[in-house]
Amino acid sequence: MSKAAQPAVLGHIQLFLDKTRGQITIGEIPPIRRAALAAQGKHARVSLVGRPNESVYQLMQRLDAALDLFITSGTTTDEVLPEIKRQRSSGAE
Repeated sequence: MSKAAQPAVLGHIQLFLDKTRGQITIGEIPPIRRAALAAQGKHARVSLVGRPNESVYQLMQRLDAALDLFITSGTTTDEVLPEIKRQRSSGAE
């Protein structure tokens, strides 16, 4: 299937990668067990914390929606730093 004929599933992730030469990372960002990060160089554009019982695909769908917001309005999303601060202040890990 050619690139043009592919469905637009997670299309904002594709657009972000094609237009910005950015990176997508999925995995652990201690102390957060599962996170998704979209960055351009050292600049995080979207960082999401995986929710309890959320599948990787559901996390990717949220990443795609947050990248749509970034691409269309320049709005960044950061769930990771507030969660790290919350965990540190509560003593949880």
